[in-house]
Amino acid sequence: MVESKSQKTYPANLRAITPAADWSEDSRSHPGFRIHGTDDNPGPKAYYIHLEAKPGKEELVAEFLKDINKGVHQEPGTGPWFGLRYSQTTFAIFEAFSSSETRHDHDVGPGGRNFLRVDLLKDMLAYPAQIHRLDVLHGKGEFGKELLPLPKL
Repeated sequence: MVESKSQKTYPANLRAITPAADWSEDSRSHPGFRIHGTDDNPGPKAYYIHLEAKPGKEELVAEFLKDINKGVHQEPGTGPWFGLRYSQTTFAIFEAFSSSETRHDHDVGPGGRNFLRVDLLKDMLAYPAQIHRLDVLHGKGEFGKELLPLPKL
């Protein structure tokens, strides 16, 4: 998750990623996501990430969210984190951070690095994950508390 004015803080292997809009043969280096928004305002930050599964790949996406959740539990700077499901094929992530720096730490940490699993993303997603950078204006949440999965209805 690169593409910011503070790109210099990223390791060289992440600076080389150039998100593209599709899975075409012309975009073989596509990492499986597109980033929207800026990263230059001070204050708390968040990501809203939209994921659309290919038909029949929904459980892969659900497992992918579980993998990310395991990773964010190792990231002290990642605050509230939610893996969400809207419909059979539509998933999302909402995650909050105290600052741009902690969001950058997440990008290269055990949770964020899951978006570098290019082959898996291409296999399970109908189109690249849409990552939206957000500035948090107001909110309530407790950092560091795990929410258990709800039972299936």
